[in-house]
Amino acid sequence: MDSHKILLSLSKLTNQDITNVKRLSGGFQNVVFHFQMNNRPYIARLTPFLKRSKALIEAELGYIDLLKRNQIYTPDVITINGKCISTLIIDNESYWLTVFQYVEDKEIDVSDLSQWNNAFFYEWGKTIAKLHGISENMEEKINRPVWMDDEEINPMPSMLEESEPWLKEIYDDYKSRLATFPKTKERFGLIHNDLHQGNFFVKAQQLIIFDFDDCAYNWFVQDLSTSIYHALWTGSSYHPEWITFQQEFLKHFLKGYTSSRSLTEADLTQLTLFLQIREVFLYLLFQKSWDHDHLEQWQSDKLIELEENLRQKKIPYEQELRMWMNETFNHHSS
Repeated sequence: MDSHKILLSLSKLTNQDITNVKRLSGGFQNVVFHFQMNNRPYIARLTPFLKRSKALIEAELGYIDLLKRNQIYTPDVITINGKCISTLIIDNESYWLTVFQYVEDKEIDVSDLSQWNNAFFYEWGKTIAKLHGISENMEEKINRPVWMDDEEINPMPSMLEESEPWLKEIYDDYKSRLATFPKTKERFGLIHNDLHQGNFFVKAQQLIIFDFDDCAYNWFVQDLSTSIYHALWTGSSYHPEWITFQQEFLKHFLKGYTSSRSLTEADLTQLTLFLQIREVFLYLLFQKSWDHDHLEQWQSDKLIELEENLRQKKIPYEQELRMWMNETFNHHSS
């Protein structure tokens, strides 16, 4: 989408001085961009009408408001002409516009060990536990969908229609096994649902969480599995010399989480299943979004790794998780 067209549409909508429109790397569903209005910076998101209903976005903003009232840090939602959600029409396509406070703090720098360290991993896990505690104690239900039942939030079923049959069989098996887990309020509720390190900023080791577009009712361990998968993948890539990184991350991250919420062996078994489902999603996403005629070496390697893991039904980082489970539960039982 052309940045100049966004500028013109936004200027017309707001009747304000709009400058410096710059597209950012958006998510799977949205166009995300930075802009200045009257020389003040903001972040905005355009969501096609066909991808999300207004009611779904309203519920997302309601969830963000609930979290803010319970001391979870998120960027403020900015009203335009008194509205939290506006409409923009660009190239004859209609979009929902949501605008957020610009946060100067940056995403966590995985390469910088003064940021990417055990103290931060602990705070990360602790913050997710707080997020889940808020959902568990939520007095009024927020009208977001159940992830497993809704293709608007879970795009894998539609993506699998264009993939090879073997992958759909694997996904259906994982989904059937997932459905056997109980949906108690202590284990199942409204979650972020895509909580990797690209979706929060960090200020003085305090997480500022954003991108709640995929928030849905799901098992709480899904948030843990997404954080674990992406942290172990990127952390190991940036720090091959840190031999004990994976074990240390799990130790401190899960210690932070269990400082206020319990984890059972059944939770950890379910977490490994979500790790496998994450690889199904990433394989589908990369197959769809990467230019296969111009892959970088790491991209080719990742696709090969993902396909091998999926065909063999391998559990990502199984050995490291089993070590943590054995040490934790053996320690508690002794």
